[in-house]
Amino acid sequence: MLLGLTGDPRWPVPAEALVEARCFLERQKDRHVVVAPHTDVDGLSSGVLALRALRTLGARTTPRLPGKGEHAHSPAFQERLRGAGAEALVVLDMGSRPAPIVPGLPTLVVDHHPSTEFPEGALVLSSSGHEPVAPTSLLTYALVSPLIVPGPLEWLAVLGTVADLGAETALPSLKDALRRAGRKAITEAVALLNAARRSSRFAAPLALEVLMRAGSASDISEGRIPGVDALRDCRLEVQREVARCAKAPPRFSGKVALLLFSSGAQVHPLVAVRWAQRLPEHIVVAANAGYLPGRVNFSLRSREPRDLIEFLRGLNLPPFQGEFAHGHAHATGGSLSAREFLRFTEALGFRGLQANDVERRGVAPG
Repeated sequence: MLLGLTGDPRWPVPAEALVEARCFLERQKDRHVVVAPHTDVDGLSSGVLALRALRTLGARTTPRLPGKGEHAHSPAFQERLRGAGAEALVVLDMGSRPAPIVPGLPTLVVDHHPSTEFPEGALVLSSSGHEPVAPTSLLTYALVSPLIVPGPLEWLAVLGTVADLGAETALPSLKDALRRAGRKAITEAVALLNAARRSSRFAAPLALEVLMRAGSASDISEGRIPGVDALRDCRLEVQREVARCAKAPPRFSGKVALLLFSSGAQVHPLVAVRWAQRLPEHIVVAANAGYLPGRVNFSLRSREPRDLIEFLRGLNLPPFQGEFAHGHAHATGGSLSAREFLRFTEALGFRGLQANDVERRGVAPG
């Protein structure tokens, strides 16, 4: 049995929801459609599946990726989406917020993040609440399988699923699908593709190109297609930056540990995961003042089964202009100005921090 194609009419989402979303795609024949996926492996795999299905249906497609620090509701990215002159939009793995993305443009959102709010006017296909929750790549695979030859593209659903949930997650048929795709090849491809967006050069567009060229995970893991060598360079950079920034000494406030450092690479989630293993009873906040100019990007992780989004919301802080408490219950964070970040850390109990504690510091950890 192919991954996710169990015949269960209620999973990964109710069958009627799949039919409605599929009809949206089928209506795009001979139309220009922009496909906008998130830049992690789950999002990129979803994007390739959607692009292949739409092209099979006869649509003209244009992929558009958010830039460094952007998402579907970032004004600069929305402006680029509008500028594409498309007749429809498909947003994958980053649409679980209110407000239209491109007002007036027919939009399909495919997502799995927990949310009760989605873009106004969009058709939404969300696996959130349908246990076990399928990641966006698996949901997209279930959506487009009747429109393509599904077998040769199953590895893309496996790739995104393993990237988001791990190889041991309990999803129907994953064990067999992972064997077919090649476990070693999948895990290596996940590491390479994720490194692209984490690198300071932000090579997510290259990762998408590699995925579009590949016919299997082993094409990537064995370097049989152009672009893989550059992905390997990205991984080496990220590994070096994680090792460097993880040396930042933690500060403590009760059961919260705060690490401050500065890197142009998106290593704050990886540093948070590493320190959460070292401090299993703490909530770890890994804060990176060097990722985006004028901002502090941070990630929260904990080995305890805590809802970290609820933890952040429970601080009862006034609304921020920046990003705060989105993502997953066990993997969240934000992106705030230095002033907002200091308000946030004060609410956590870290008093006495100054603006120079969260300045961009080039190559030196904070």
